[in-house]
Amino acid sequence: MLFGILVHETIEDIHRAALRNEFSEINDANIEAWFNSNYETFSKKEHAYLAPAQLNAALKQIKTYADKNKNNWSQIKQSEVDVSLVKSDYIIEGKIDLIRGDDNSVEIVDFKSEKKPDKNLMQDRLEHYRRQLHIYAYLVEQRTGQKVSNMNLYYTGEAEEPIIQFPYKKTAIEETIAVFDDTVHNIMSHNYKNLSKDNRTCNNCDFKHYCKNRQK
Repeated sequence: MLFGILVHETIEDIHRAALRNEFSEINDANIEAWFNSNYETFSKKEHAYLAPAQLNAALKQIKTYADKNKNNWSQIKQSEVDVSLVKSDYIIEGKIDLIRGDDNSVEIVDFKSEKKPDKNLMQDRLEHYRRQLHIYAYLVEQRTGQKVSNMNLYYTGEAEEPIIQFPYKKTAIEETIAVFDDTVHNIMSHNYKNLSKDNRTCNNCDFKHYCKNRQK
């Protein structure tokens, strides 16, 4: 967890500099300074530490990201964006890592501090991420009126082709929101008939000690 926090927070420092139009400040020296400051802060906060090899790997991911995107800093519109929408029965909240684009449309970027997964072996996880991005796109359009063109997963652990891109499709997003609505209404109605069949999901569930499904 500390590895991911460290990568995310230092990339956020890069984005803050870009939003201030301080593009020349995004250099190796400053990246290392931001990185070291973040590590000092979050290692104390989390009471955890990384081995030198892990620290070097995290810093390498950040520098690779900065190098690959050094010509695109002007496209950044917002970073670490808190978004929410009040609906009739519930409130949707989320935090978007990055919104970039131009005056006509924007892209949503969600960062993952890991290697890009195999699309065939990790279909369920990627589908989960895709639906999460659908929610973000919906919130951006509803709250800001901006048109979303693409939704991206950016894997900082992947040096060559770090992005998995999902095109914006209004019908797909509407389907995701409909499923979201149904899930909320089932929770509000105490309807828990649909139990998970995946032991990995059950093992990580907050209610595993209370669920009859877990006890079978």
